[in-house]
Amino acid sequence: MFDYFRDAPLNRCCTFLTGGRARRLAYAYTQEELCEAADCGALVLGRGSNVLVGDAGYDGDVVVNRTASRTFSGEFCECDSGVLLSLLSREYAAAGRTGLEWAYGLPGSAGGAAIGNAGAFGGCMADVLDSVTVLSGGKVRELKAEECGFKYRASGIRGTVLKLRLKAPLGDAETIRELSERNLARRRKTQPLGASAGSVFKAAGLLPAGLLIDRAGLKGASAGGAEISPIHANFIINRGGATSGDVLRLILEAETAVFLKYGIRLEREIKLLGEFF
Repeated sequence: MFDYFRDAPLNRCCTFLTGGRARRLAYAYTQEELCEAADCGALVLGRGSNVLVGDAGYDGDVVVNRTASRTFSGEFCECDSGVLLSLLSREYAAAGRTGLEWAYGLPGSAGGAAIGNAGAFGGCMADVLDSVTVLSGGKVRELKAEECGFKYRASGIRGTVLKLRLKAPLGDAETIRELSERNLARRRKTQPLGASAGSVFKAAGLLPAGLLIDRAGLKGASAGGAEISPIHANFIINRGGATSGDVLRLILEAETAVFLKYGIRLEREIKLLGEFF
């Protein structure tokens, strides 16, 4: 059984650092606890790097996934869904394993990355995933990569991700390290620092969402303590004291401006959770 915290703040569990409170909040550190959370209907939250929680909070139970086991075996890595992807990519590089160079410095959990088919710099989870174990409808099932319905920044994975089996072939350690560091340097140069959820929108075909938002005149626009980054317009930053309502206002402004100028409906990468009003 979990030790729940009642009326617990959720802003500490999300990378925007905004949002209200959960009716009850707990943490899962083992596979057994994670399965219990899913079975009892709690909202299972990973690293909170692709969600925006409403200022009025979430009227239910939230369990934060902090499972963290990972092991290299042969040319694979078996890892829990709660493992931090940026940490795992560093361990890949340190062990001379190739496949996660694109994820060097990328926030979020391995499980969340699989569900959203996270990617960057020409790589993505669909390239490295061998299989995923999910709990859905009270049953545990292992899905091979070809059963996951991967699409651009999306998948057909449903349920709670428990474990992943990732490809981890040995490669040239120096080449892996150099590419990983180069990707990290590129990320730091082109993406803003600060509290955010990374890319807010998916690319619109071949057109980067940030470029469309920039050309619609919203780069640097602000609402309360939130700002569309002057460095990369597909990032909304909490400059300090922002509310989720401030962030949502900028999301809606960007969607409206791009549609009015280009007739393109931006598709969100982030998910809204809880009540905003």
